[in-house]
Amino acid sequence: MEVQGDYAGWAYQQDSPLRELLVEVFHEQNGYEPKIEAVHAGLECGVFISKLPGLDCVSLGPDLTEIHTCRERLHIASTQRLWALVAETLRRMK
Repeated sequence: MEVQGDYAGWAYQQDSPLRELLVEVFHEQNGYEPKIEAVHAGLECGVFISKLPGLDCVSLGPDLTEIHTCRERLHIASTQRLWALVAETLRRMK
């Protein structure tokens, strides 16, 4: 067996102005703090950071259930909330 992967590693950044802004906007929109966690997964952020060292990058997404199965579901309401979060965060970026 041979295992290959093109996703570069992605180290958690203690100082992330982008993450801080997203947390601020999330809290304003939802009334509570988001759950921030580092996970072990192949994400595109690692590829972007390998090409642009120093890039401030976050990974976020809507709620999904039964991922990678024939019963995988994307929750529409969470997609709408994510859209509002991303749109407002982009509006505030300078």
